[in-house]
Amino acid sequence: MGYTHYWYRDKEIDPEVYTTIVMDFQKLIPILERQGIKLADGMGEDVPQIDYEDVWFNGDSHCGHPANHELVIPWPTERASGVSADNQAINGEWFAGVQVDKRCCNGDCSYETFGFPRVITKAEPVGEILYYDQSGKPVYNSKPTVGKYFDCCKTAFRPYDWAVTAFLVIAKHHLRDKIIVRSDGELPQWQDAMLLCQLELDYGMDFKLGD
Repeated sequence: MGYTHYWYRDKEIDPEVYTTIVMDFQKLIPILERQGIKLADGMGEDVPQIDYEDVWFNGDSHCGHPANHELVIPWPTERASGVSADNQAINGEWFAGVQVDKRCCNGDCSYETFGFPRVITKAEPVGEILYYDQSGKPVYNSKPTVGKYFDCCKTAFRPYDWAVTAFLVIAKHHLRDKIIVRSDGELPQWQDAMLLCQLELDYGMDFKLGD
């Protein structure tokens, strides 16, 4: 349980398209760093892997932000945005934890690894049937997802959530119907990423969630 983004994509991305996605994302990294968002490797310990075959990053586990033990299973409020450096962003509760109005951490900015390789090698495509209900009848996956490859990243609305959403906005722009992006959040929680891409890359505000 926790705030998560989901996507369905083709197994292999054209090298030129993937290179363009990565180059666009690299342009945003210095701006994200100025917002206090430092990326690390998948374990949150070292430098991220961002090259023309693989993208693999997390937030920085040694971010230096103060600990806040009240930050339990955070979920963004309806208009949550930005980043809190002092971790004093709690603004309510939901049934499983607290609500926050800014991205923040509990003294560790890492959470779940975001991975987006050019070629997926260790997964199976989404099938037509999602599961069988109690009566034995099949429940089907949505047609646009069938044949695509599923992945997700639970960010818990840590600061690196901004980088994850920005990358997915970029990927959607270049891959178009070859990727479907879904989220536990709504478009208001994606506005930071959309606006950043629009200002720096000249696209992003047309981003849509879902099929």
